[in-house]
Amino acid sequence: MNFNQTTVLAFFEPSKVSYEIPVYQRAYAWGENNWNEFLSDLYEQVDGENNYFFGNILLECVEKNKLYEIIDGQQRVTTITIFVRSLLNVLKTRNDLSEHDFDINDTEEAFIRDKNIKLRPVEYDRSCYDCLIVENHDQFDAYSPSQKKLLEAKAYFTKQLSKLDTARLVSIQEKLENTDLTIIELEGKKDAALMFELENNRGKELTNMEKVKSYFMYQMYVNSPADDVDNNIEFVSNIFKRIYQVINNIERINEDSVLIYHNNAYIKGYAYRTLDDLKEAFRNKDDKVTWIKEFVRSLNDSFVAIDKLQHEESLYAKRLFKLGIPAYIYPFIIKGYRYNSSDLPTLFRILEVITFRAKLINSRANIQERLNEILLSYDGNNAVLSEKITSKLNDTWYWSDTNTKNYLHGGMYGNNVLTYLLWSYESYLQRAGYSVEGFKITNQQIEHIAPRTPTDGSPLETGYELNEQGEYSEEFSSEYLNCLGNLMLISGSHNASIGNKPFADKLMSYRKTPILNQQAEIASFVKDSENPVWDCEAIDERHNKIVDFAITEWSFR
Repeated sequence: MNFNQTTVLAFFEPSKVSYEIPVYQRAYAWGENNWNEFLSDLYEQVDGENNYFFGNILLECVEKNKLYEIIDGQQRVTTITIFVRSLLNVLKTRNDLSEHDFDINDTEEAFIRDKNIKLRPVEYDRSCYDCLIVENHDQFDAYSPSQKKLLEAKAYFTKQLSKLDTARLVSIQEKLENTDLTIIELEGKKDAALMFELENNRGKELTNMEKVKSYFMYQMYVNSPADDVDNNIEFVSNIFKRIYQVINNIERINEDSVLIYHNNAYIKGYAYRTLDDLKEAFRNKDDKVTWIKEFVRSLNDSFVAIDKLQHEESLYAKRLFKLGIPAYIYPFIIKGYRYNSSDLPTLFRILEVITFRAKLINSRANIQERLNEILLSYDGNNAVLSEKITSKLNDTWYWSDTNTKNYLHGGMYGNNVLTYLLWSYESYLQRAGYSVEGFKITNQQIEHIAPRTPTDGSPLETGYELNEQGEYSEEFSSEYLNCLGNLMLISGSHNASIGNKPFADKLMSYRKTPILNQQAEIASFVKDSENPVWDCEAIDERHNKIVDFAITEWSFR
């Protein structure tokens, strides 16, 4: 392991040297906060007297003086090249550049491309990087989060640097070129494994995924027979190569969250808290090498499962997405893909019922504690899973059949699942199978069919169950106004046009322009079509129909 104190310019400048980011490292992930901090540090150093230290760059030698893999520091090195490309583009527009001792071509050759392209990102981002940075185009059809970050970083630096005068830009580039850094050159996989110790003592915040990768590569170095060290370290790095390729395709969940869900599924259930829990599980194993191999294999499977979930077209997978998948549901999904991928729709159906009930009731009680033992014992048998969950939730009351029914019968206006429930009811009315995604309403709102009391003090209109004073009774206000029977999906424009109008006018508008079947259906609950009244009897009838639907729809049976 060799240490070399150098400068940023000396790191990039040799014409024959290229730096490559191996695929088992993460793709470009810096965002605006990182870019802003990068710029602020440079500005501060230009205005100060002390020399700037850029930190350590860990390299693994592939071919001496020609090709090196960047083991750590890839985010910083990539950002430097994007920054320099952006700065050069701004300088090219300046008419006064000739007044300064600055050569654009020399800088471009030093940092971007001379005899070789200086930086090669992870394989799946190279076409994007080459287009934006090497060839200096402004547009690229980015399809992954990392490619979008490359595009956004170039635009960000270009915008910020355009605000500065030419002299300031030149001084910033000179400061960057003379910035100190330390190159740590690793020789072979054994040295690469030791980066765990280096990374954890540098004070730089790593993602938990990076810590896990480094920890297991190091443990392979410590625990493997001498003849197997290189192969075992290579095994871990190759698995993480596949994992990072998958990570780049996952848009909804970050990598550390997936790691938590995986450890919930296989390590300590929902009791898993930190990497110390993972390390404890590892230390308790006799055959540590075999355990690491199985762990990283299954971790790869978990990332693949989350990637596949994004593209699921099954009915109940879409329903879960529409509801919003809570964190405690993902470990079940991960195990479902592993143990019973042929019966995922059944699993999604069970998980959708859990999620609906939890969001409907929104109890302070911890549902994870009730599900923990069930999660740990789940082996893909969905019939057993359904039985256990039904029994557990009914035993614990909070999310039981009885309490679910109680909530559905109560005031539902403002409830977390109200809109979802009414869309589900709409699909039930249409008899076309469940497809929440297929419905769209412009500026959708919840309509009170019997309107709320006007806040401006004007009286309620006719056609509603009012007392002699033209007001709702206390019972009506508390039990009927905000119940399911009086609530309906509607577009914002339609809602605004009918507001506090007489019920006869509302009913006519529902009949003339029924965007949804639940609007047209209102007439069926009215007893006297000549003198329509939306009273307790009509609300009760509609309410009971919706509640009966919901109880059936979100039953484990």
